[in-house]
Amino acid sequence: MTDTLNLDRDYLQAVLSWLDLRLEREVRRWQTAGQNPADRFRGLHISDEEALALTKLGVGSHWGTGVSLPAEEENRLQTLSEQALAAIHQLDEQATTAEQPIGLQLLARLFDLSTFELWSLVMCLAPALDLRYERIYGYLQDDVTRVAPSIDLMLTLLADGDSLARLDYLKYFDRLAPLRLYHLILPVEETAKHPSSLRQAFQIAPGIVDWLTGDYSPSNSLGDWAEIFPAPQTVEEIIGARQVFDEENLPAPEIFSDVRPLFSLYGSDFLQQELIARQIAVALERPQLRVKFLTDENPESALEKLHLAVRDARLTGSLLYLQACDIFINSDGCLLPACFETLRLAADSVLFSSRNPFKFDPDMPGNGHPLMRAQFQGLSTPERADLWKVLLDGAPNELQPGELQTLAGQFSLTSGQIVAAASTAMSQALQQGRTLTSNDLFSAARFHSGHHLAALAHKIEPRYVWDDLVLPETPLSMLREMVDMVKSRPLVLDEWGLGRKLTSGTGISALFSGPPGTGKTLAAQIMANQLGIDLYRIDLSTVVSKYIGETEKNLERIFTDAAQSNAILFFDEADTIFGKRSEVKDAHDRYANIEVGYLLQRMESYSGVSILATNLRANLDEAFTRRLQFIVNFPFPDEEYRLKIWKVLMPPDMPCASGLNLKMMADRFKLAGGSIRNIIVSAAFLAASNGGKVEMPHLMHGARRELQKMGKLLTESDFSL
Repeated sequence: MTDTLNLDRDYLQAVLSWLDLRLEREVRRWQTAGQNPADRFRGLHISDEEALALTKLGVGSHWGTGVSLPAEEENRLQTLSEQALAAIHQLDEQATTAEQPIGLQLLARLFDLSTFELWSLVMCLAPALDLRYERIYGYLQDDVTRVAPSIDLMLTLLADGDSLARLDYLKYFDRLAPLRLYHLILPVEETAKHPSSLRQAFQIAPGIVDWLTGDYSPSNSLGDWAEIFPAPQTVEEIIGARQVFDEENLPAPEIFSDVRPLFSLYGSDFLQQELIARQIAVALERPQLRVKFLTDENPESALEKLHLAVRDARLTGSLLYLQACDIFINSDGCLLPACFETLRLAADSVLFSSRNPFKFDPDMPGNGHPLMRAQFQGLSTPERADLWKVLLDGAPNELQPGELQTLAGQFSLTSGQIVAAASTAMSQALQQGRTLTSNDLFSAARFHSGHHLAALAHKIEPRYVWDDLVLPETPLSMLREMVDMVKSRPLVLDEWGLGRKLTSGTGISALFSGPPGTGKTLAAQIMANQLGIDLYRIDLSTVVSKYIGETEKNLERIFTDAAQSNAILFFDEADTIFGKRSEVKDAHDRYANIEVGYLLQRMESYSGVSILATNLRANLDEAFTRRLQFIVNFPFPDEEYRLKIWKVLMPPDMPCASGLNLKMMADRFKLAGGSIRNIIVSAAFLAASNGGKVEMPHLMHGARRELQKMGKLLTESDFSL
């Protein structure tokens, strides 16, 4: 049996042999008509004799029109042409007998090409196989720079007759005709604009040559983000893949074959979408062509790539899977009409992956096309825990029971993020020659969480622990309860089912109230450190806008990006948005309440921890505080707690004089923890520059500067020792 590849190449050789004879005949007719190939200025000037001769040619004629070759030469070329066609026909029969379709003929059937269209494609294909055709085309087009065949040249060689009837073939080069509609040939752009379509030249489109010669690779025409997966090889693969239809509530396999829907896989978990799409192709016993689009792609180039993807899916008989297609969804959530029209050319089911779902524009033709959806918003906590367990199976570790459950509960990672995080954690431990620890996993999970918030908020690196926070028992207990609640969420919400029955949101919202410097930000840092998650500070004064509706847009952007960051959101300066509700006098009063309500609603729906910090609890309306799970008061410290703060903030490694009287500092200066910290820092630098040890004068100097900064009245007796 003849090898398919050899058969295809023999066929290409045969059709090019026939084309050579057509070109030879046309060149000889030009020469017989008086064209001088030795004229080095040929095509750059027109002589008087040529101009006069052109006026005598009929409409639709050219140099070779009406010119007869010597009978012997004409008969020779005719005989060779018939032999070439006979060789082509013989190869057709051979392929039919061997049940091995020839590439060119298969291409013609797939795209419903006429004989004229197929030979036009061959003329565009020829220069990609042999550069000598470029020079021949340049000769026959009277311009050595025009190396791609023009419509006029193709009509001359392939159309029947030389009169205006040849213009009937122009329809085959229309934008909606198969050759161009399916991007089999592409127009060649020229610097000069030519009004006549006859001058338009074409070249073979990327990927066609590779496919015809048996060297097809999707990356050649679609770029590095394209890949083709072969059809399944075993019955076991197909049976296993078909189970996913029931597990994921997908349409039956027959639906994809009979109804041929546009199947939308949407949500934040792209790895799940990719795995399901692969299983669908295996279950259908089809190869799969996967093409990924990039967020920064130019829409025009993305649409061009989409055309090529549809074409290549038909060429390879593949189920087309398009990834990251949000670029084709407009602001109203509708699929772009140009995208829809291109997808319809596939005449097959198409798997369409995006973050957001889409709909058809009601005014768009064809909006009744079958559209089916499956959502992959993310794994549940137990599913995330199971995936972590599978990925870490066999890796030496020091993990305690329940730590993977806690990890899964605190980081709402997608499947792809978990795979990447597990690999990062294991690589880190392996690099350092030790077993895997929970710190490795938490660190990797933080690293692979989304980091889109960096443009909207300030990331704070948590480095404090419980011992660094000095508070009365009640607020301290409430903070510990918050941390315990976050850690217990997987058990309570998922295993006990409380998340399905009783709660409207899975997140934790809190209000931290108290004067500046009393430890609100410090407490948030400790919580982040205890939970092993990131902390982002958002200054609400920069979010609130005087323009109605703009504040909600800013907040929506923050919470949308935060959904993938798995972080604690710490909203500082909450007084700028909260105020005592009073009589509504104008639209701005109404919208102020709307802004507050919107913020609390998004905090409730946020799956992580969100904290509001305010200096004045009295400014917050009770109707709003009822929607918060925790309200933690950070009181101004009395003498006892101020002394504790002084002791906690004094670093053990800092050299201090033996006579430091911290009790006197606590009694004499009524300051919060933030101010005490500033005094200690100032004293340390002063001591480093002139003594090497922190002494009471250094602390007094730091206190004087801090009080001056705060604008407080100074009494010299306060600084006496």
